[in-house]
Amino acid sequence: MSTYANSSSLKLARGAIPEPELSDALSLGRRRFVEGRQEISTRGTENVQFTVLVRGIACRYQIFGEGGRAIVGLILPGDFTVPFVSEPTRADFGVMTLTPSEIVEISRAELWARAQNNLGLSRALNRSTIVDGAIARAWLANVSRQPADKRLAHLLCELRHRLARVGLADEYGFPLLFTQLDLADALGLSVVHVNRVLQGLKKVGLVRSENHRMIFPDLGALEQFAGFSPNYLHPGAIEENRERQPGTQPSHTAHARPAP
Repeated sequence: MSTYANSSSLKLARGAIPEPELSDALSLGRRRFVEGRQEISTRGTENVQFTVLVRGIACRYQIFGEGGRAIVGLILPGDFTVPFVSEPTRADFGVMTLTPSEIVEISRAELWARAQNNLGLSRALNRSTIVDGAIARAWLANVSRQPADKRLAHLLCELRHRLARVGLADEYGFPLLFTQLDLADALGLSVVHVNRVLQGLKKVGLVRSENHRMIFPDLGALEQFAGFSPNYLHPGAIEENRERQPGTQPSHTAHARPAP
């Protein structure tokens, strides 16, 4: 079972849907388990239903040429696999799991009807779509304008921030359950290049990896190096994570601070 499986943290993180409204919305759907590296939906699928990732990690992808894959988005617990829109559309990408995952499939018509009578749910769904677009633009800027080392650092910072919002990371790191090939396909780099860049970040002390966990000895230094700011993720949508505020302790006390 994936480490990304803390059911108590499940929320539509991008939309900040309060727990009662979330439970109400999810009750409309059907839960099912999907093995790792399996298709959830294919390119061209019409959104007659929306899928929320409950556990695991998945990606949006496109295939080019003779099977070359480009990952155009990473889907974390609480995310929609396809951005929410009220009108029927067809996805221009496929969705597949990267780890064993659990999903909830909700009828688009039912979810939209429920949102029409629930202002909090409607606002949250709208915000989730806004942040989806913001993440896509940040990825485009990162891949097109950043050198490889900062490109990787920026993606790691984003993943840590998004996982922390659903209780699956702290300021010292997060479980890294996908492969260097996945990172390469998300960054537009070769696997060899990703490995080389990752070793470089380790050499200068910005990251470490142990037991399938990515560790950040100094998160502030990594974010500064990457030029990362979480503003595009709309952190004000939910109660800010208190882990980095002066005088407070991270909520994940099981992980001791790594030595520099």
